[in-house]
Amino acid sequence: MIAKILLSLGFSVVTIAGMEAILSQLRTQLSSGINGLPADMLGLFLLAGGGEAFGIVMGAITTKLVLWQIQNSTKILGANPG
Repeated sequence: MIAKILLSLGFSVVTIAGMEAILSQLRTQLSSGINGLPADMLGLFLLAGGGEAFGIVMGAITTKLVLWQIQNSTKILGANPG
């Protein structure tokens, strides 16, 4: 039982660190792409709520990955064998 808990914690730490690196790289690439727009298009994008939409999409991706990680951790522990 202790081995399963330690395995789950180790798996969680590695996965969270990897996902953080991937999300950081994705956020950087999207931001640089948006900042590469001409000034008029960038202003229209931001005026239309593009900044908030960008934040919402990144939050949704992060939430989905966290929920996926929690589900996989409980499978390793045997609490949710389905």
